[in-house]
Amino acid sequence: MHVEATTSAVGRRAVTRAQIEAQMAVRRAKARAAGQGTDAVHKWTLLRTLSEIRDGLGVSDRTLGVLSALLSFHPETALTLESDGLVVFPSNKTLSLRANGMSEPTLRRHLAALVEAGLIIRRDSPNGKRFARPAEDAAGTAQVFGFDLSPLVARAGEFDSRLDAQRCDQRRARLLKERINLLRRDLTKRIAFGLDEGLAGPWQALRQAFLGLCTPLRKLRGTEDFTALAAELDRLAGQVTCALESGLQSPNADAVQNERRNTESNPYQITDLEPAFNKAGGPSEAIDPPPSLADSPQAGVKALPLALVLDACPDIRDYDFSGSRLDSWPAFLAVAAAVRPMLGISPDAWRDAVATLGENNAAAAIAFILQRCEHSSEAQRHPGPDGKATVTVHGSPAIRSPGGYLRALTQKGRQEPFNLWGAILGHLSQGRRRRQP
Repeated sequence: MHVEATTSAVGRRAVTRAQIEAQMAVRRAKARAAGQGTDAVHKWTLLRTLSEIRDGLGVSDRTLGVLSALLSFHPETALTLESDGLVVFPSNKTLSLRANGMSEPTLRRHLAALVEAGLIIRRDSPNGKRFARPAEDAAGTAQVFGFDLSPLVARAGEFDSRLDAQRCDQRRARLLKERINLLRRDLTKRIAFGLDEGLAGPWQALRQAFLGLCTPLRKLRGTEDFTALAAELDRLAGQVTCALESGLQSPNADAVQNERRNTESNPYQITDLEPAFNKAGGPSEAIDPPPSLADSPQAGVKALPLALVLDACPDIRDYDFSGSRLDSWPAFLAVAAAVRPMLGISPDAWRDAVATLGENNAAAAIAFILQRCEHSSEAQRHPGPDGKATVTVHGSPAIRSPGGYLRALTQKGRQEPFNLWGAILGHLSQGRRRRQP
């Protein structure tokens, strides 16, 4: 039999609410155990449970590493409240060695975190040392000063309940993510169809509304955010469906479609031409239409590495709703083809760019235009010299007309061998200089 030491810490450390609640939980659990007994708790199974719910407990992985070291000093694998030896008393030096050589200041900080979280109880001796005082005889009592592991056994049911609730939330969030990705994929193709076919309807407004709902899932927190986003996408999907039905039933839909195609099929009618980039990455003068429009793939131009394109233009990752992580050119091309109508780039401009620049370079141009488009997440508005708002991305003027900019790149590619190396590298260097403190 042993006598429990007091639970107040030696020195200036005050008693906290978590410590008192942990002691109350232990007393209630011991009272229940005295009447009906308690099941044994496997200490390593319990540690795995704590590892999964550590965010809710407010402890870090290193703190649980210290708890694992403390558990290793208990000789038994099964922990019960009926046992008298749930207090371990290693010295800081011994515990530090068991915790992979953790420094003593760090060790003390993590021990305090375990006490504050109510996972262990500190039972200090009068001088703060940890030791066990054996009984003088067989009928005597023993005293043990150290860290009491009883809260782990007393709260084992609570930890299991937390784990079940967390797994339910994770399962619900996973289903919501799947729903969001499906809705985004469907909306991308439906809006692209409406824009490409020139159907009557508020397609530009729908496109802007959809772009506003393309928040990366990694930036959302909790199932509430996922639920709200899924509801907004469902509402937008209903609007797109109504617009498609109205546009397809409109008697002049074919006339509008033919007029739009005839207008954009003329490459000379470029009213929104944007300045292209020179080899150094800076803006150059607008390119005049070339005398010859014979389409021919480029030759002798080194292809852009996909990793470089993604490093310089990361915004296109937010439009990958298939979960492919854009680890290959085919996956990248599929996302670029889906983003193209969202930017308002016509099918004629896209086909012209693919035939002239090559499929990979055309897709890289889409990613570059998206990164510098005025709706980009990195775009910022500031007053210009004339008092009007100007949009800049990474210190460069934002592209206000994606279709005209792509046509300008395509025309430059016809005149001479051209690639996006200069523009991509220039944009990447500007971004890195901007992130430097």
